Amino acid sequence: MLAVCSWPPQSVYNKMDAGEKSPLEVLLTCPVCRDIFTDPRQLPCGHSICMVCLNSLVQHSTEIPFRCPDCRCYFGKIVEVQKSYALASIVEDYRESKKAKAKQTQSVGCDCCPERNQPAVKTCLKCEVSLCKEHVRDHVELPAFTCHPLVSPLADLPDRKCPRHDDEVLRYYCSASRRYVCNVCDLETKRMNLATEASGVLARRLTDYMDQRFQLLEGKMNESKDSIKKLQDDVTNEKQKVKPQDSSLNSVTVVVLCLWFIVLYYACNFAVENQMLTDKVSMQQRRLHEIYSNIAEFLVEPERDSGDVVQEALEVPLTLDVDTASPFLRVSDDLQSAERVLGELDYPSLASRFEAPQVLSSQCFSSGTHLWLVEAHGHWEISVSYKSIRRKGEDDSAFGVNPQSWSLVRNHVGQLSAYHRKTSTNLSRTLKSNSIAVKVHFEKGTIAFSEMGANSFLTKLYEFQTELTEPVCLGLGLHSVYPPSRASIIRAIKS
Repeated sequence: MLAVCSWPPQSVYNKMDAGEKSPLEVLLTCPVCRDIFTDPRQLPCGHSICMVCLNSLVQHSTEIPFRCPDCRCYFGKIVEVQKSYALASIVEDYRESKKAKAKQTQSVGCDCCPERNQPAVKTCLKCEVSLCKEHVRDHVELPAFTCHPLVSPLADLPDRKCPRHDDEVLRYYCSASRRYVCNVCDLETKRMNLATEASGVLARRLTDYMDQRFQLLEGKMNESKDSIKKLQDDVTNEKQKVKPQDSSLNSVTVVVLCLWFIVLYYACNFAVENQMLTDKVSMQQRRLHEIYSNIAEFLVEPERDSGDVVQEALEVPLTLDVDTASPFLRVSDDLQSAERVLGELDYPSLASRFEAPQVLSSQCFSSGTHLWLVEAHGHWEISVSYKSIRRKGEDDSAFGVNPQSWSLVRNHVGQLSAYHRKTSTNLSRTLKSNSIAVKVHFEKGTIAFSEMGANSFLTKLYEFQTELTEPVCLGLGLHSVYPPSRASIIRAIKS
């Protein structure tokens, strides 16, 4: 998850230089010498201690009874201890892994230094470069790099490239194929799954239709056989009663010819129906192709300007920031949904928290084109807002009443309106679905609200034209209690 936040540069450098202990290292630390366990021994109370530290404590506890340094439990004059083999094995593995990691970190050089003789302290996963202490300063201090994740130096960074897409990094683990994939591979897999599912549904429907037609045809053929048998029996009875006459065209020949005509009729009818089925299959395939094209245009929407290169769209994470949520909004555990409640929730009192029933997204963006899909119910407000918007006072902090936010509002009777700088514009359209698409083009300064209908078609509702000077976030406002208003983030796409 990429979040825009204000980092104190000096404290970050102090933390990097101090080398804080990891949670595992804290668990493997002796409570006496404050170092990794050496020959750990387990006390009767369950806590562990180094053998050297235990001997030292016992020698200095001739007058004062020996107690556990962790829980202060007294064991008597004789202390029974035993070696903790599992803990000793874990400590040994941790020492080896720490040495290997330190050796690997020392072998990673700074990619920005001309001679690459400076050891790297961090690796940027977005820039895909390793940086020394001097060159990582820009990533920590400048706001332009706030969305760049920094990790410990990685020596195998070239091996993390996707073999199919050279410009992408392996980010996700696919449980089906048991391998790591990039964003483009994940998007292609989703499209293939959609196509496979739609093809399966179409095949089942065509199979059921063909079975019904064949059953009908089989019933007609059985009726024809019964009629033929009955005619043959009638002819036999007539022959027994009347002496047959020599004729080039007797009654049996006439019956056989009629039966042949019946068979030819049903055969022609079946051929016509088969041709109609073939035409319907072709029509369904064309329709399916149009649906896939609309889905592809919705998921990947390139921006074409004169002289610009078309960039492919990628799905990015977008979650709600609980620290900005009003006490009257309940945010889900996955940080994707919010719901209006009647009473105030027990949230910590923070300066970043709204008094009005509103919440901002954790991620804010300062460049590119972004498409956010939101599903909302009830009396709601979907907004694009600067993160610097005021949080206290309903007159200044509400979405749409200030210069820092642009909103689309649906009231309790279903009427739509657009708000900005306390100016309301009523919209004549009424929503046919609950899916709203918000498109922000940072360079052009456009903020468009659209309705997503059937087959993923977007119908534009309103568009703001402005100059965006700060990073923008997605904002949700939920106003009705009965029934409770709620909204969910469905997808976020960046191009």
